[in-house]
Amino acid sequence: MKGLWFGILGVALAYGAVGDAYVWPRYGSDLDYDTQSIIGEILPPTKFNLNCSGVTGQKAGKWWAFYWGKDRDSRITDVTIDSILKKYDTDFEYLYNEMGWAPDAQAQAGQYSAIYYYGSGTCAGGSVTDTTGGWQTHVAGYTAVAASFYPLYSFNTSCPYRDRVAQMDAMIHEGIHSMTNGYPGAKLAHWFQEAGNTWIQQEMFAHREGVYSGMGFLNASTLIAPFMPIETYSGWLIDGSFGGPGAEGVDGKTQRYLLGGTQYSNIFPTFIGTWIGTGMVRWIYGNAYGNTTYLLETYGLDKGLGDQGVRSLITEFRAKLALLDMKKWSLELKNLLNANFGGTSYHEQTFFDTGEYAHTWTMTPYQTMTQDGEYFVPQAETTPGWSGANIIPLKVKSGAKEVTVSFYPVGNNANNQNMNYMICYRASDGTPVYSIPQTGEGAVTLRLDKTPSTTNGDQIVFALAINTDYNFSANPNIRKNHYQYKIKLEDGLSGVAPANQRYYNDFVLDYDWETVPENKGENPSGTETTESIDVTQGTKIPLNILLPIDENYATKTTAIDLDEIGRILGLDKSELSKATYFAIDGNTANTTSTAKAPGHWFTQNGSVTQWASEDAYGFVELDLPNSQINVGHYPNRVKNGDIFSAKIGLTYQQKTVIFQLDIALTNDEGSNESNGTTPVMYGIKNAPKHLDVVHKNGFIKVSYLLTKKDPVKIALYNGYGALIDLDITQMKNPGNHEKNYDIKKMNLPRGVYIVKISTGTFIEARSFTIN
Repeated sequence: MKGLWFGILGVALAYGAVGDAYVWPRYGSDLDYDTQSIIGEILPPTKFNLNCSGVTGQKAGKWWAFYWGKDRDSRITDVTIDSILKKYDTDFEYLYNEMGWAPDAQAQAGQYSAIYYYGSGTCAGGSVTDTTGGWQTHVAGYTAVAASFYPLYSFNTSCPYRDRVAQMDAMIHEGIHSMTNGYPGAKLAHWFQEAGNTWIQQEMFAHREGVYSGMGFLNASTLIAPFMPIETYSGWLIDGSFGGPGAEGVDGKTQRYLLGGTQYSNIFPTFIGTWIGTGMVRWIYGNAYGNTTYLLETYGLDKGLGDQGVRSLITEFRAKLALLDMKKWSLELKNLLNANFGGTSYHEQTFFDTGEYAHTWTMTPYQTMTQDGEYFVPQAETTPGWSGANIIPLKVKSGAKEVTVSFYPVGNNANNQNMNYMICYRASDGTPVYSIPQTGEGAVTLRLDKTPSTTNGDQIVFALAINTDYNFSANPNIRKNHYQYKIKLEDGLSGVAPANQRYYNDFVLDYDWETVPENKGENPSGTETTESIDVTQGTKIPLNILLPIDENYATKTTAIDLDEIGRILGLDKSELSKATYFAIDGNTANTTSTAKAPGHWFTQNGSVTQWASEDAYGFVELDLPNSQINVGHYPNRVKNGDIFSAKIGLTYQQKTVIFQLDIALTNDEGSNESNGTTPVMYGIKNAPKHLDVVHKNGFIKVSYLLTKKDPVKIALYNGYGALIDLDITQMKNPGNHEKNYDIKKMNLPRGVYIVKISTGTFIEARSFTIN
């Protein structure tokens, strides 16, 4: 039936006239695994697990404990262990208290969740020569984290490893595995063990820091190859099939570059959490694998979305992915595509063996089509796998008011039940526009009520061919299927556009997603909706802050009087959470945090901005539990003497407090002594003893003496504290060493510069001038 699409979703059916834009239906809102109501309150543990032989020492934080044996390396100091436990307790308490996850089974039993020093002589295994690696394992009857020297040493502030931060985050990744294995449904290892894990860690960082970037690079595999299934381990294999959810068909020698790591891509759970609800992701951990094995077929249960609900879910995911319609994550998706578009995927094993490229594929999210009479047919090798899709760019005829495409399933696999077809585009104002999906053969029409985005002078819309098969357990051979189809351009279209164009770069990504029809009555951003705030009224509290220039994002704290603030707002200081936080942006109040909530990023002139914006300059965060405001700056965008201003506030029942912050940047020695951050010259009060800098014949020669074997970090800054060059080495032997900078090659202008050397023994710096 044309112009009508049925979806049995436990909600009203979606109807529409021919050409209407489509409103995605709501899904079951009760799909959540609520830890508090199902498992009950879990208190911090109080006991060590004493059932692991070889343990010679242990230390506990609030939720986690660290165990070691007789071969503990001296560089894994007590302070290092404290840093490990602080990182674990901070991250996991946020997951427990703020995001609704439950501690692992060991903590639920009253014993500390466990980290074992692998290779130190405990029952966790390994020898002193096993220095690299970390994983989630089972020790003394429970899931636990086993980590060798390399990731543990990364928590030592003297550690010189380039990947130090990544190693620390990888440790949390393994702890999340231990946490999710405490749920009744997460027992089998398959693609979602990794995809769900990386999503949890990503979601924690985004919620806590207000930063929607930094997706793992393997997320690009889902974007660049949408024809791959949702539930695939190692993606598109060299024989043309796809790895099954549990790595069926994968033998370690069949993977393609980038696509072989698709199990770590978390774009599907990002879609679920962004558009439907984070609890719907957690629901899988509580319900999968008892009656079903994999994620989509679990959603297909009657207590989930049902069969038609899952098919709608797959269709919506593929459509929104085609338009990068992922709210605050949209820009990051664009960045991932740009990092890989036009690159080459190839058979990794052949390259490793011979250095030659075989089974190559030029990466693009768009499908190549060939004309066959009045039809267009897709390139066969990249037609959709099960739950996969093709995105076909089409040129709009000049002056067309609507477009129509006819779709036809072809071959033995595609049919009128498992193929959905639709048209979509990004309007020039950023709004995504979707047609009513068509199940099976027929014509799809979409009115162009808004102007489509333009690339190279052509307005572009996209035809989507989507397979909705999802039950892998019922047919494991489904992983070998490709689903063929053909299309016919009817009205309003002048032809198929080439697949090697970056159409997404012409999308306006921002629009008011809170007001899209399917979210009416909800507030999907999670921010509190409030009445209009008059930013011209209220009690103003001026704050003058001296902010040291820092190499990272360290903060300077300023105390605030909660009793006084409560008096102004008519609240007790214990009730200040009832007040609404806002930042002043021009003459309006912005209540949606863009930094760690409650907090905002600002331009230098005090306008609200995003962290990823080129004009992001400084951030201000309100920290009520600690009676303070934290401020910091974007690294390498500030100089000594700069000033930036910002205004934030709290309002309650028309009573308002506004903090007016005037923040001065400084590189002066000791300016942040009480806060432990590290501006370029902080803590360096005496003349260098081990370091000498000579400028001669167009070169800067940095000479330094090591009195013992040490890791070394050498940094070059301009006079304003902006980092120009950084060199890190793991260990260097005692003696005299040097590093040279070529002034001409580095194009260094005249001015003052600073060389700073940091080792395990000393930190020194020396300034010099290039005339």
